[in-house]
Amino acid sequence: MKSLFLAILLLTLYGCDNSQNQSKPSVKSENKKQIISPYFGFLNQQKDSLIALPMDQAMESPEKYNYVIIENQVSPLEFIQNKTDNKESNGRQTAQNFANSEGSLFTIKNEIKSGDFGMLVNQSFVNEYKIEPFTKVQHETSPEIKEKLEKKYNRKINKSTTIAILKDKAEFNLTVFENQQDSALAVFSYAKEDQLINLDFPATYDDISTWRVDDGGQFDNEAFQILTVLRSEIGVSFVSIFWGAEGYELNFYQPKKDKFSSAAQAYGYSSPL
Repeated sequence: MKSLFLAILLLTLYGCDNSQNQSKPSVKSENKKQIISPYFGFLNQQKDSLIALPMDQAMESPEKYNYVIIENQVSPLEFIQNKTDNKESNGRQTAQNFANSEGSLFTIKNEIKSGDFGMLVNQSFVNEYKIEPFTKVQHETSPEIKEKLEKKYNRKINKSTTIAILKDKAEFNLTVFENQQDSALAVFSYAKEDQLINLDFPATYDDISTWRVDDGGQFDNEAFQILTVLRSEIGVSFVSIFWGAEGYELNFYQPKKDKFSSAAQAYGYSSPL
C-alpha cells in the first residue's frame, strides 16, 4: 500500500513539473513573438515629431510602436493621435507639408541631430537589433569582388562602386552590369571575406525610365542610399531609401541565405511643386 502511494506521488510530481516546463517557452522565442513588423514615417522640420506613412499592412495599434530608429539614432516614441489632412495639404509626404498631412502622429522623445525618415519599432526589436556604425565612401569596387559578381551573374560589369564600409571592414557595393539586349541589372551587395549577399534590381531598359521614373536609364548612386545598418543573430540588415522623380521608397532589408529581401516597405510622394 505504501509503495503504491509513493508511485502515485511521483507520477503526480513528474506530471506537474513536465506541464510547467512545457508552458514556459524560451526567452528567445518570447522575444521573437513580441517583435512587431516595422513601420516607416517621415519627420517634421524640427525633428521632434513623426507621421507614419501608409503601408500595405494597416497600423492597427500605433501605441505598440514605442521606439524609432533614425539613421544611427534610437529614440523613445509616443503615439499622440490619428490625424486627418486639411485643405492646405499639397499631398506631399514631406517635412514641409507635415502640419497638413494625415496619418498616425508620434512625438520623438530624444533630440535628433540628422535624418528625415524613421523606422518605427517596439522594445523587443531594439533588444534584438543593434545599430552598426558605417562610413559612407565612393570608390571603385575591388577586382576580387567584381570578379565574384561577374561570375555569379554571368555578365560584364559596366560600373561598380563601394558606397559604405563597416568597422569590421565589410563593405556595401553598388554594381551596374552591361545591358543584355533590353535586360538591365543593378545589384546592391554586402561583402565580407567569402560572404556575398545580394539585392537584385532587374529592369527592362528604357532611355527615359528604367529603374525609376525619369531616371534616364541610369542607376544613380545618389538615388539609392543606406540610412541604417543593423546587426542581429541572423546577420546584417539595413534600411534604405530609393529616390525617384516623384517620390521615395523606404525598405527594411534582411538577409536570407545569399539574398536580401524586404521585411517592410513604404512609399512617399514628394514630387516638386
